[in-house]
Amino acid sequence: MRSIFRQTMPDFELLVVDDGSTDTTASVAESFGDGRVRLIRHERNRGIPAARNSGLDAARGRFIAWLDSDDIARPHRLAVQLRYLCDNPATAMIGACAGKMDEQGRPFGSVRCPPFSHDLIVAWLLFRSAFQQSSIFGRTEILRQFPYRPEFPVCEDIDVFIRLGREHRLANLPEILIDRRIHVGQSVHTQALAIRERKKALQSALLSEIGIEWSARDLERHVTLGCGSSGQAGLEADFLDWARVWLDKLVRANAGSRIYNREALRFASAYFWTAACRHISRSTRDVGPLGQICTSPVTAGWLTATAARWLAQAARAAA
Repeated sequence: MRSIFRQTMPDFELLVVDDGSTDTTASVAESFGDGRVRLIRHERNRGIPAARNSGLDAARGRFIAWLDSDDIARPHRLAVQLRYLCDNPATAMIGACAGKMDEQGRPFGSVRCPPFSHDLIVAWLLFRSAFQQSSIFGRTEILRQFPYRPEFPVCEDIDVFIRLGREHRLANLPEILIDRRIHVGQSVHTQALAIRERKKALQSALLSEIGIEWSARDLERHVTLGCGSSGQAGLEADFLDWARVWLDKLVRANAGSRIYNREALRFASAYFWTAACRHISRSTRDVGPLGQICTSPVTAGWLTATAARWLAQAARAAA
């Protein structure tokens, strides 16, 4: 809340959704004594989708910015995102890059740079989320048409991004506008199994749509491919052999179905292939997987114009 009060753009309402908390959330929110704060209270805990929908329903502004309770917004966040949507009326929702901080708010680690263009965002969602949820800023009228669904108590945001991206333009800004707090209490740690199951439900539908045949083992491994290092512990020895063939099949299937921009999917495949090779090399202390990056045809996705644009924007954001 303090990070919102420090915004360079002061014209906002701050909705605080208290989803049946049993701590001092409500009293802390009210203690600021700022007329821009509106507290929405659930008498019992109803879960993330219901809490987000309460915020959507109650909002009175033309635009909505999300900020989860453990993250902070940088002072120019609202001003930058508002200006972008005003200048780009065809875009429905945007996100941004994110810094990282520990439980005490101390910065650490690298910048999280998402895919920036609409085509790359849509291709990214075949593997994992393409947005930092706390950086979301969109048009209220459009976002209300895509409410969060109760069948996704986790991954509710990815479900919305996929549905929204089918009908509207999306973007991420190559600028750090929020900082994510990394801690053991995050749902990615406490609800890892549920997250995995919901990702399988979302990605199985996308894989079928692209026209590729898959088994239960393929689906399990495809989800793992998009999980990053947090979900790739103890991989089977043949995982990279499978991934190389699988990603080539994805690109070939898309060449026929044309669901995704071909160059965007090639780069997304190369990105997740490279990430898997690097993680396995670090975890096993074996340079062999790094060699596979150089020899696999999948890696050629890094040589596309889409990859060059993303690298230039990510470097600028990180700098």
